[in-house]
Amino acid sequence: MRYFAVRLGLGLGVLLLAGAPAFADTAAGLAAFKNKDYQKAFKEWKAAADAGQAEAQFDLGVLYAQGLGVRRDLTEAAYWYRTSAEQGNAEAEFALGQMYSRGWGVPRDAADAIRWLQMANSVESEGPPTDWANVEGYGMPQDQEQAAYWYRRAADKSHPEAEFNLARLYASGKGVKKDEEQAARWASASAAQGYAPAMANLGMRYASGNGVEQSGKRAYFWLTLAFLHGEKSGEKMRSTEAAKLQPAEVTDQDRAAQNWKPRVATANRKQ
Repeated sequence: MRYFAVRLGLGLGVLLLAGAPAFADTAAGLAAFKNKDYQKAFKEWKAAADAGQAEAQFDLGVLYAQGLGVRRDLTEAAYWYRTSAEQGNAEAEFALGQMYSRGWGVPRDAADAIRWLQMANSVESEGPPTDWANVEGYGMPQDQEQAAYWYRRAADKSHPEAEFNLARLYASGKGVKKDEEQAARWASASAAQGYAPAMANLGMRYASGNGVEQSGKRAYFWLTLAFLHGEKSGEKMRSTEAAKLQPAEVTDQDRAAQNWKPRVATANRKQ
């Protein structure tokens, strides 16, 4: 099931519209929303939401959160986000996680915040994975320290995307003190669970010795794993590293990559 995403602003700014509606009622609601006829959008989405359409339930939550076409009510917004999230809508799961993280419409609860933010990126959720770093700033203040805090909370529970995003913050020095060794450590933790972008990043680190001891074999191994998992960003470097190795070494690393299995995540792992 496809849904169109209305990025929530929760009263703090911009709504971002993307994609295509899946049902007639949501289409009518979207058309009204684009025309700034919020009362009509509410009417259309409310009918679809009452009929059980997860996309419309999320959109209705946005209207309540923003106070568009209806009195602003964060408790009601949280209700509709939850109703949609319980059907596996990734945008609603992310929105509900944000609500719990800030205590908007629900009691502030770090555990529930992390749980819903993790679910937003699970394979069972409908819609594309939510990139927390990209969403930060759409209708919300740019707060890299807060982003680092929530990434760290989720990373401590072995959430691979959060581990990799935390690695990126350490690499850039945004929200945390710049630390390439910490960046490499979190990228390694993410890669070990099979997260392909982290595999490519770790391979590049081994190639250059950035945050880790330089190793052509390890670079080629992780870049090969990333390639096998569909990540193409390190393909050129993979070829470069292969040329530096003996044919037998390339064969050994290829075999190791083919036989590699991701580790099982363990919560509350300390780095």
